[in-house]
Amino acid sequence: MGLEQLIALKAQLNQGAKGKKAASRLTSAPVGAGREIKQPPKRPRTSADAAGRAVNTLQRHFPHAFPHSPASKVPLKVGILKDVLARAASLGLSERDARNGVKLWCRGQRYWTCLVEGNMRVDLTGAITGVVSAAEAEYGTSQEKARLARRQEQIANNRHGRPR
Repeated sequence: MGLEQLIALKAQLNQGAKGKKAASRLTSAPVGAGREIKQPPKRPRTSADAAGRAVNTLQRHFPHAFPHSPASKVPLKVGILKDVLARAASLGLSERDARNGVKLWCRGQRYWTCLVEGNMRVDLTGAITGVVSAAEAEYGTSQEKARLARRQEQIANNRHGRPR
C-alpha cells in the first residue's frame, strides 16, 4: 500500500466518523433535557470570608509580621494599619478588606498573649520598631480575661438549656 492510498483511506475514515457524529446528534436527546440539573446553593460571601482571605494575603506577602500558625504571633508596630492600607491596592485588597484583615489578626488569644511587656514590635518587613509597654501588655491581658469570661458564660448557658 502506497502513501497516496493511506491518505485516501484516512480521508474516508474521517468522513465516516463525521457522519456518525452528525447522525448521533440528530437521533439522541440533548443531555439533561428530561431532567433539571440541581446544584447546591452557593453560600453568600461574608465579610468574615473576605477578612480571612485578606489575612492569607498578608501572610503570603509579609511572613515576618503575619506568621502562619503554629508559630506564635508577634506584636505589630503601632500604626501598622496605615502601612497595610498604603500597600493594599498592590496586594489586590480593597481598603475595607485590608482593614478587616488586620482587625481579625489583632483580635484573638494568639495576638493578646504575645503582648508581653518588653516584647519587640515589628513592621511589615519584620524590622524591630519598638517594644510593648506595660499598659499595652495589661490591655492584652484584660482582653484575654474578657474572652475567657464570655466563653465560660456561654458554657454555663448551654448547660442550663438556654439558647445562645
